Amino acid sequence: MNPALEKLKELEVKYLYMILAGMIALFALVDFVLVMRVQLGLVRSLDAKIVQLDKDITDLSTNKQRLVQFKTQLELARMARKNFEAMVHRKDEVPVVLRSISSIANEYGVKIDQLTPQPISVAPLVVSEDGKYYSMNISVRISSGFHQFGRFLNRLERDRLFWQLDEFEIATDTKDIQRQEVKMNMKILILEK
Repeated sequence: MNPALEKLKELEVKYLYMILAGMIALFALVDFVLVMRVQLGLVRSLDAKIVQLDKDITDLSTNKQRLVQFKTQLELARMARKNFEAMVHRKDEVPVVLRSISSIANEYGVKIDQLTPQPISVAPLVVSEDGKYYSMNISVRISSGFHQFGRFLNRLERDRLFWQLDEFEIATDTKDIQRQEVKMNMKILILEK
């Protein structure tokens, strides 16, 4: 070390400043390569995390404002599922459905002339993890007044006994003009697991 210092003392001042500037530049380069680059990488990764955190906070505040809407949609979905499940019957429940239709008709003064279940459809309407959903027609022929018939249908719908009505015909009863003869097909859903 002493011989190097002796040689430095012999150099002119301008060369000494150049060597000092070179050492400072070398030190800055080594500092940048070894220390600052690692720290800049950390700062960049922190910056990316800060941007993601800011986005998450924005999403959280937006979702917090929509929480009431999400809860309402969840309740509506639960009610829709409950209503759907009420419309689905098992094959062995068909006699219960027929008795329910008959008792509701008696309650509202509707006279049932025919209540005939048809065979279950061969092809399933839907196949899901719950099982296979089939459609079953029930031919219904009744006679009643318009008001009694309306209340009868309303109650059947409210009790979720059917999911669709089709082939609907209404004609005035030839014996009593206050009563109508109604023919319709009532479709119920049957679930086979």
